[in-house]
Amino acid sequence: MKAFLFIPALLISLCGFCQQKEYIIKNNGDTLQGNIRLKNSTFYVSRDNQTTELNASEVRKIRSEYFKGSVVVPCRLLLYSDDIDSYEIDFARREFVDTVMILEELMNTPKINLYYGVSSFRTPFYFYKTPADSLPVQLVIRYFLQGGLANYANDRPRYMGERSKLNIVEDKGYVNQLYAIMGGCKKISEATWELLSYREYSFKEVIRKYNKCK
Repeated sequence: MKAFLFIPALLISLCGFCQQKEYIIKNNGDTLQGNIRLKNSTFYVSRDNQTTELNASEVRKIRSEYFKGSVVVPCRLLLYSDDIDSYEIDFARREFVDTVMILEELMNTPKINLYYGVSSFRTPFYFYKTPADSLPVQLVIRYFLQGGLANYANDRPRYMGERSKLNIVEDKGYVNQLYAIMGGCKKISEATWELLSYREYSFKEVIRKYNKCK
């Protein structure tokens, strides 16, 4: 009988320990511990049968098993898609959604930090933050199509067969964003800017070079 009583007590103790592993740090430095949920830009922190509601704008960092990252960023997210069926010819969509991103800090340097997060659609996004920024800023990327049937219909003799094929174009807005910050750094070559891609290793390379500039 004692063994049966011991098991529920142990489970309750373990649950309490798990809850203490999850916490929220508010902008004013206060910390709340408990089970964390996020819904409609509101965090719900539950502990001891009590639930506290916090707007995402009040929260700086979190730690929870449900989120890979820890940095809380309420933002208007510029969307993009890797679904080719959604691309349009010679037109890059500008679709936004007001959301809360939970970002993982990939790189922390004196001049600029790099972050990574995934939207609810499982789309990856990168952000940066300089000492002048209050919150991380999204690095923008979009895709669209060029060529194809639109040109073929407009000028049939010139665009037939291979010459009417479609090309996927990457609008590398993130290059211009970072160049506006780092363009004066002579250690970053023109080739580096041309080859910069929307990848963690590529962003880290240019940030390392930027931090070598005085």
